[in-house]
Amino acid sequence: MRRLVLAALLWQASLVSAGQVFTAVATHQSGTYFVEVDALVGVPAERVRALLTDYDHLGRVNEAIEESRVLLTRAPGDYRVRTVTLACVFIFCKRIHQVQDVIEAADGSITATVVPSQSDFRHGYAHVDLWREGGGTRVLIRSEVEPDFWIPPIIGPWLIKRKLRLETLETVANLERIGRVDDHD
Repeated sequence: MRRLVLAALLWQASLVSAGQVFTAVATHQSGTYFVEVDALVGVPAERVRALLTDYDHLGRVNEAIEESRVLLTRAPGDYRVRTVTLACVFIFCKRIHQVQDVIEAADGSITATVVPSQSDFRHGYAHVDLWREGGGTRVLIRSEVEPDFWIPPIIGPWLIKRKLRLETLETVANLERIGRVDDHD
């Protein structure tokens, strides 16, 4: 048991090895899940933004994303994006389909709003703010989703909150890892 706990702690610490996570919180209220992550990654802001807006390759920053692609380009910085994500929590697995309208603002922020009629969510949004800080980029992610699928009662919300938090931490860690590797290519 001690080995398992130690391995879990080491794994979590390695998620953002060179960066720093200030906040990583997931909460649940009335069927809606809220996630907030505030982190510093050792990669320039332009590189972080480029990775987050490479909509045809989002699986690079989060391995759970099996498919991602632009469905519609309305104007530069205004897209409709589809993702398919395999989400597994213990024995409960589901392929989650999501279509979002994504706006890339001039200030560098990115906002994605779920299109419920084409998604497995009743509603949702994600907002990402990026800015240069120290030797890297501060990344602030706030998201909210209300699933339109069955989640096991009692333990389900706890597991989903945990999974959302870990997925977001993985994304932050991958931004740094991929950004550093690609900078050396």
